[in-house]
Amino acid sequence: MAKKIRVGFVGAGGIAILHHQRFSTVKQAEIVALNEPSSVSLERFYKHCPGSEKLPVYSNYKDMIKKENLDAVVILSPHTLHYEQIMYSLNCGLHVLTEKPMVCSIAHAKEVIQKAKKVNKVLMISYQRHFEPPFRYMREQIQKGAIGEVQFVQALLSQEWLRLTRNTWRQIPKLSGGGQLNDSGSHFIDIMMWMTGMKVKEVFAKVEKFDVPVDINSALTLKFENGALGNLSVIGNAPGWYEDHTIVGSKGALFLRQGIGVFQQDEFGKPIKVKLPKMSSDPDRNFIMSILGKEKPEVPPECGLRTMEVTESAWKSAKAGKPVRVP
Repeated sequence: MAKKIRVGFVGAGGIAILHHQRFSTVKQAEIVALNEPSSVSLERFYKHCPGSEKLPVYSNYKDMIKKENLDAVVILSPHTLHYEQIMYSLNCGLHVLTEKPMVCSIAHAKEVIQKAKKVNKVLMISYQRHFEPPFRYMREQIQKGAIGEVQFVQALLSQEWLRLTRNTWRQIPKLSGGGQLNDSGSHFIDIMMWMTGMKVKEVFAKVEKFDVPVDINSALTLKFENGALGNLSVIGNAPGWYEDHTIVGSKGALFLRQGIGVFQQDEFGKPIKVKLPKMSSDPDRNFIMSILGKEKPEVPPECGLRTMEVTESAWKSAKAGKPVRVP
């Protein structure tokens, strides 16, 4: 029997439950240890992940790495800790799957990419939309020219983020690195560029923080390198979750609406029948298959760099009150 990839979790908070569930379906891997200093988080993790209470637990991730003979780690910690944890893990010869954002600065993004290449290890980000049928379909339609040249891109995220994250590390800049734009909004910045294959050239942003030290509502006006325009609305004081995406091209358009799905029009506005691909993977499975050389990483670290370039530029724009060119 082939040796399984030994995986350690750096953090066992809320999102770790989903990662555990995904890994449980990947026969080529096994979770062998946890790093989690919070007893509350551990109890919640145990409740939702039967059998996990038998795993060794470390309060320090470095001790886990030193003692557990790991092949890989999944980083599920507060955002500003990612950089140090990624670098340490790569230096120890481990493959790394990290939750978003990959890191919290452009400089750090470039460093972890360089390090992963130097040590020849897989570094991936858990942007799950890369695997979801609606987004894959829209990307494929754009790649084959079904809507012509992309001319406008829009995305909206509405979430009760302000209420749900109050009094947590997500609203503490030293741990979060920023507000909702750097958290849930990270997914949307990434997917806009991933679907279209276009890089943002310039951003003009306005933010509202309300009574907390991080951004809650963000309005971004975007200009892409091909000349296309776009906007991203990240609303953190909404009553609940809602998202939608619009991509308009010279020969058609794609619309993704929550609860409805993908709607496509040709250049004359006539509806086109949509047939979504099947969902065959997820970030955790793709991570393991990439380590084994059976697949290519669907979310390489360059996605994290591009996302942070836009995020950091948006923060600068909001502070300066004027458009900022994206590196």
